Amino acid sequence: MVPTVIQRSHGSRGLGVGEGSIKKEYGKERVGSSHPSLLARGGFEFIVGVMGWLRSMSFAIGVGVIPTASAVEDKPFLFSPLAEVPEWRLLDVYQGTIARKDFLQRCQRVFDPSGALAKYLEVDEESVRVYRDVAKTEPLYTLRWATKAKEVESQRAVSFCLPDPEKPLRGQVICLDPGHIGGDWADIEERTFRIGRDRPVVEGEINLKTCRLLESRLRQAGAKVVWTHDGFTPTTALRPNDLYPEAIEYLLQDFQRRRTPRYSMNGLIRWNAELLFYRSAEIQARARRVNEELRPDFTLCLHYNAAPWGSRGRPSLRSVNRLVLFSHGAYTASELVYDDHKFHLMRKLLENSTPEELDLGAEIGRQFQSRWGFPPENYGGSGYASPSGVSPYVWHRNLIANRLFRGPVIFIEGPYMNDRTTYAWIQAGEYEGTRMIGGRNRENIFKEFSDRVADGVIERFRTLPSRSTAFTNYSP
Repeated sequence: MVPTVIQRSHGSRGLGVGEGSIKKEYGKERVGSSHPSLLARGGFEFIVGVMGWLRSMSFAIGVGVIPTASAVEDKPFLFSPLAEVPEWRLLDVYQGTIARKDFLQRCQRVFDPSGALAKYLEVDEESVRVYRDVAKTEPLYTLRWATKAKEVESQRAVSFCLPDPEKPLRGQVICLDPGHIGGDWADIEERTFRIGRDRPVVEGEINLKTCRLLESRLRQAGAKVVWTHDGFTPTTALRPNDLYPEAIEYLLQDFQRRRTPRYSMNGLIRWNAELLFYRSAEIQARARRVNEELRPDFTLCLHYNAAPWGSRGRPSLRSVNRLVLFSHGAYTASELVYDDHKFHLMRKLLENSTPEELDLGAEIGRQFQSRWGFPPENYGGSGYASPSGVSPYVWHRNLIANRLFRGPVIFIEGPYMNDRTTYAWIQAGEYEGTRMIGGRNRENIFKEFSDRVADGVIERFRTLPSRSTAFTNYSP
């Protein structure tokens, strides 16, 4: 019999309490040292059996005779990798705070432009009910609409204040999230490459270098700056060896359609365990830190981008450079199959961080355009991103970080590391003054990138009055 989906049990894992933890909203993280992998727990026979089944599937995939185990509508009880069971009660604080028309407008414009969520909703004059399944047999949560009196009260609650012209960021707590880990983990993350005998380009390291310069600018403008991490040590206590069971589970969910490298079955499981380590466990650990300890006014996730660089052993340079900033939104139909995605869509919609994200993104985008002139990305027709309408540089997209981090999150994808000009710019290092790069006198790339972001953030607060929105990270 072909297995379909191995159901994750969230209540029986014996999850450990991470260092400095407080009451958790997303559950507690396992401590890797006290929870050995499935192999070490005597599950060798199970893994051998699964590997044998995977081998049989790999031979049959080419002829298309194997039924898929994908996250389809008749299997709606899935959660995305390593996700905790959503605590829908956390939405109770938003009961009666939003009008029906505003809810539907935010869905259409930002969070659900494809209309996929509507299949799981039952909307009437009093409330909206969210269901697990498209047949609408298993309700997950009911949200009551605001009364007319509450709508008027909410409109009157907006307050304005003038920024300090000398310190326009005074009073703002800004979190920096340098993308990836770097260091000893760079090869596992597959965000590093090397051309000939040049210095390797490691994204985690140049993200961190840029954020350190950005921190200085933001502090000078009056902000308090906090970090999700500041170094090359993972935030999560988990390691790839702890995630073998989840790696097998992940493979079984959609083996036929999942794009995977050409590894042995052992290598394939290992590769997926590494993927879950740096893409899911690490970002979830950062989210716990942001949401429970740091509680910033907004978060800047900073990355450098890249065009496909060819084979791992022979990377190549390109002549292309584009920039993009992501605001949260644009959930896809395949994502909304998962209960945790439904929950986070509702939570992000209700906390109403979008206006602040768009204000910040639009100002940073203006700096990109006026000072660099690199064109924006165009995700039209992609199915996983939608235009924001405020700037060609700003798109809505559902990413792990901007989904799990509470409050406004701007996800910044900078220049392409393997663009010929950018590559030479990176190789030049942190030089003083200016040098001729790509036919122009330029400061070093880390300073210029950090300045473009800092100038955008500062300009947003200098020119627009600070305003109170529905979001507060101190809500219960």
